[in-house]
Amino acid sequence: MANYYAVCVKPSCLWTEETLIDKRIDAHFYSIKYMQYYNKLMKCKIKKMSLYNICSRMNSGPFGSALLASQYVDKGVAFIRPLNCKDYIVDIDNDVVFISKEDSERLKSSKFSSGDLIFTKIGNGIGDVAIIPQKIFECNISGNLMGVKVKNNIDNYYVLTFLKSIYGQNQIWQGMMNSAKPKIDMDTLKSIVIPIPSPEIQKYIGDKVRKAEELREEAKRLKKEAEEILNRELNLNKLKESLKSSINSKHNWITSMDINDRIDSYYYKRRYILVNQHLNDYECIQIRDIASVDYGYMPTEDYADENNGVPLIRVTNMIGNLLLDLSDLKYINKSINIPDDKYVDDGDILVVQCGNTTGKIALMTKEVENYLYPSFCLRIKLKNKSINNKYLALLMEMSIIQEQIWQSASYSSVRPNTTKPAIENIRIPLIEKQKQEDVGVLVEKYIDNIYQSKQLIQEAKQDVEDLIEGNFDMSKVRANS
Repeated sequence: MANYYAVCVKPSCLWTEETLIDKRIDAHFYSIKYMQYYNKLMKCKIKKMSLYNICSRMNSGPFGSALLASQYVDKGVAFIRPLNCKDYIVDIDNDVVFISKEDSERLKSSKFSSGDLIFTKIGNGIGDVAIIPQKIFECNISGNLMGVKVKNNIDNYYVLTFLKSIYGQNQIWQGMMNSAKPKIDMDTLKSIVIPIPSPEIQKYIGDKVRKAEELREEAKRLKKEAEEILNRELNLNKLKESLKSSINSKHNWITSMDINDRIDSYYYKRRYILVNQHLNDYECIQIRDIASVDYGYMPTEDYADENNGVPLIRVTNMIGNLLLDLSDLKYINKSINIPDDKYVDDGDILVVQCGNTTGKIALMTKEVENYLYPSFCLRIKLKNKSINNKYLALLMEMSIIQEQIWQSASYSSVRPNTTKPAIENIRIPLIEKQKQEDVGVLVEKYIDNIYQSKQLIQEAKQDVEDLIEGNFDMSKVRANS
């Protein structure tokens, strides 16, 4: 590989040999970070091939008038969009739309099936790569995506893992063209350099991601089973239909019994009254009766480094579905005297208290014991075991509680905001203790599976990076064979 000389790292400034200069002459493409990772990749002794040479097919989705949103149907062939490709596995359980079989066939160049890779090539999601899971026989992709079918002699899950590693991601980001809407063209994606180790190593790494996919699918099943118990016990499907019918309601009559210290029309929206009426059919307790509610910690100085700090969970680490993403933690200096009530324990529940994600819920596990929680969150800590904390956490994600949270929200400022007293006043419907325990067991297994899946994916990425950097332990492959 041709050499370059780094003049300055920040801001990036370098001299490079002319043999490195090809189609691009902009500074972004020759950023030192990209050049350093590419140089390491090219120096590793593993055989390398371009993405184009390991694929049997590459196609983009339809653009413009070829398919309009008005042509989406309630049931049909899944139509994959960038928001479905945010993680390793294409997600068709949330925010998926469908097109007719006729449109799917008409746009057959955009048809892909299980095991194929999907790239986001337009928009802020550039760098997102996901694999179509086994449960999707076929689907179509949108114009902002590109699909790739990997040749049979290459492990497609290994290729995915490389593309999601720091070496794959930097090649994608390097090739991105900055504009009002960032994009990367097909020729640049075709030229991505991929190290091709022995089939045994490919399979060893790929198997970790396959196992992660299995764990995720099992986790989804477990969570759905827990939600179905709540639906049956609390007749939530009936409530769902009532809320749906209230969407277009322009006015609402209420009784004097419904009026409290709020007199604004927002608080008395019909959907909120319907929830309270539904709760009247069940034995309920307020959160204040079973738990303490506390505001989180507000940092007063710059963050510390990992070795000298206490981990701080931020709102951005709360990703929904009761889960945390700890890949971007910040740390508070250990020398600061912080009150005990600003730390979380296993089983605590965090609720986002301010902003557009108000009401988002996360359940704390043993892995985050003694982490700090942030000022824009409220922590719910049960006083005793009179109610199952995992039952409570899942219930708080559902409309019967979310509507109560949003009813209490104030819009006195730009951002919605709820308060400690409002959360304390939330009514929690009770079901049989054994049913609560059943839900708790399912939720615990669901969370364990998701975090195991994330761990396997992280290990697979680390294996790829170790492979390139010469630190890969072949004994692991032999022990696994």
